[in-house]
Amino acid sequence: MSAEIPNEAGVFCDLYGRLLHEFAAQIGERASTYGQAARSVREEIVRCVWFGGHFKAENLTTDEGRRVEVLSPGWWNVEGGPDFVRAELLIEGVGRLVGDVEVHSTSSAWYAHGHHRQPEYNDVVLHVVMWNDRDEATVRSEGGRAIPQLTLSKAVEEDLEELVEVVDPEAESAGQQWQAVEGKYCSRAVRSGDLEPEWLGRLLDLAGDHRILTRAAAVADLFEKHPREQLLYERLAEALGYKKNRMPFIQLTGLLPMGDLRRAIPAEADTAEKSKQLEAAFFSVAGFLTAEPIAGADAETAAYCEGLRQAWAGLEGQLTSVRLSPEHWQFAGTRPVNYPPRRIAALAVLCADHLHSGLFNHFLRLVSSARPQGRQRADVAVRNALAGAFLHLEHPYWSRRFRLGGRRLDKPEALVGGERAISMVVDVLLPMLLAQAQADTDLALERSLHGLWRGLARRQENAITRRMEQTMFQSKAEAARFVNSARRQQGLHQLHNDCCRAAPPDAGCERCIVYLARHAGKSLAPL
Repeated sequence: MSAEIPNEAGVFCDLYGRLLHEFAAQIGERASTYGQAARSVREEIVRCVWFGGHFKAENLTTDEGRRVEVLSPGWWNVEGGPDFVRAELLIEGVGRLVGDVEVHSTSSAWYAHGHHRQPEYNDVVLHVVMWNDRDEATVRSEGGRAIPQLTLSKAVEEDLEELVEVVDPEAESAGQQWQAVEGKYCSRAVRSGDLEPEWLGRLLDLAGDHRILTRAAAVADLFEKHPREQLLYERLAEALGYKKNRMPFIQLTGLLPMGDLRRAIPAEADTAEKSKQLEAAFFSVAGFLTAEPIAGADAETAAYCEGLRQAWAGLEGQLTSVRLSPEHWQFAGTRPVNYPPRRIAALAVLCADHLHSGLFNHFLRLVSSARPQGRQRADVAVRNALAGAFLHLEHPYWSRRFRLGGRRLDKPEALVGGERAISMVVDVLLPMLLAQAQADTDLALERSLHGLWRGLARRQENAITRRMEQTMFQSKAEAARFVNSARRQQGLHQLHNDCCRAAPPDAGCERCIVYLARHAGKSLAPL
């Protein structure tokens, strides 16, 4: 691991992690996240946590203390009744259970929603909640049966407020009025000059590195249990789904795993044919491709759909027979350029050229082969190579359409925009490629990734970065001078997790790592 070779220039160093360990006694235990998070985490987010597996599987237990293994989380139910149907579970001392799963933010919602009086909830085999606010281990069905309950907060892997940022369509953050938070040590110290820009910037850099290293470590654990190609495919699809369509994209990749697609689609087919067959599979299983032609469709749409139907006819017996409903996909509140069919087409085009040779290896090659042009920096060349894999995706039909059968656009629109492309580089590719670099002790690859990370420009703010900047700085302009990179924005997230959010409401700044490291005289000199 790079943290063990601190004298090696240009690699990720976890000095911040060592500071956390050194000051662990002063920082203290993490406080409960129940208060604010409970008010902000809606049931939609809890459903995504459950279905997407955003938890430590080994920590799953019922509230009675029985271990739970999730064979299948069930299928998202967009009609009336329980949230998920046909779930398969193994519960210690009970055995295998097949049935429905109902999800709530808090356990009391089961009774508040009247499910104990509704016979359509009698087949629920597990009640999944983020927090148990009733201090009881089960809920009761209409017939009086005790239904096991599982509290996810004991096993969740991700910071809940970040998850809200990602999947909650109501969690808008940009453009809100700046309002500085008074009285905090970091703000006073910045104004007085006690915290020099270089020192504070270095701490934020280190915190940002720690955040990526933590994510890479989590990916490394997953590499031991799952094929890296499937993990990359799932995470890219999830990122393409973004807010409202994250869950159906997760379902789509679960129904059409990469291994099944590779076996069904001939390796000798050219890229265009592979793309068509992938689209046929994706659109059919997603529920967008009907057996009958679209009434009143233009000639281009009719030909496109007929080509997909013919391609699907050659695949149908080799792939899943399960279909999602069009109601699974959310269009309302989504910008037309980000409509689900366009993102599904982007996934097909992205996977087609490297379906059998490996998309993961393709991204590794992009990093190693990136060469600066003229006076271009090396990190810019790597960034452009990785982001370009998404930005340059084109489709003969969907580059000029928002909807199937919709009006043809006068000029092409990108299937994936710039902000989303950079998000996929940072949130998906960087941790996965870094995990591979560390597994292979590939210092050249790690240096390239660290250079990419250092050079990424500041991204759009979110609720957490905005809150932290308002805590630490007196103005938006001052914050922008200090927090001038994506790396430092991620450092703000890390400080928020470790200190500001984790501390009890009445805790002072003396429990903050900024205060502790500064008063201990830590130089934080670059390695």
